[in-house]
Amino acid sequence: MSSRTSHVDRPRIPPRPTPAEAGADARERIIRTAYELFTRHGLAAVGVDRIVAEANVAKTTLYRHFHSKDELIVAVLERHQQLWLREWLEPRLSTGGTSAAEQLLAVFDSFEEWFGDEGFNGCLFINSLNETRDRASAVRLAAIAAIKEAYVVLQQLTVEAGARDPELLARQIQLLMRGTIVAATEGHRDAVHQARDAARQLIEQAVPHGMARSGGRSS
Repeated sequence: MSSRTSHVDRPRIPPRPTPAEAGADARERIIRTAYELFTRHGLAAVGVDRIVAEANVAKTTLYRHFHSKDELIVAVLERHQQLWLREWLEPRLSTGGTSAAEQLLAVFDSFEEWFGDEGFNGCLFINSLNETRDRASAVRLAAIAAIKEAYVVLQQLTVEAGARDPELLARQIQLLMRGTIVAATEGHRDAVHQARDAARQLIEQAVPHGMARSGGRSS
């Protein structure tokens, strides 16, 4: 696992641009600022006034780009989906092993590194769901859509691995992922090792001839 450090230049995992990065227009500064604030403090605890103050824009500018706070939150979740899933996790899985089964286990290797990052504050999608009570909320729907996209990535791997029931195995792996994130948020970051072991057992049971079929390495 990556060692934790307070060095200000240490890249955050998954990487994301800072609000002050050069070249950001007003809309981009608003998204980046809201991203950081929502990630660190949650949705409800961060008001529009704080966002505009830290983004150094007028409130009218924010509402010109986003008609409501919820619309801004949805934009942040979509940015998180791009940065966390498509640009960080998916590439790490594709290089995490020579077989689909190994790449499924690479989820937990990646999480171990993520949990060791000083900027880890849990999963923005899960946190947003926990804070959103309205089932018809655009925020809730955006978070669910992102979680479903992660499931699709897992299902593609379970199909490639030759699982007897790819949908079931993908759901099981995702349940382990979500539980591990919650455990890490509570301070139990070593739970990722137990989750990885459990995932290996599930793959062994779900894939004919287990990891060996997919060229998987032994622990």
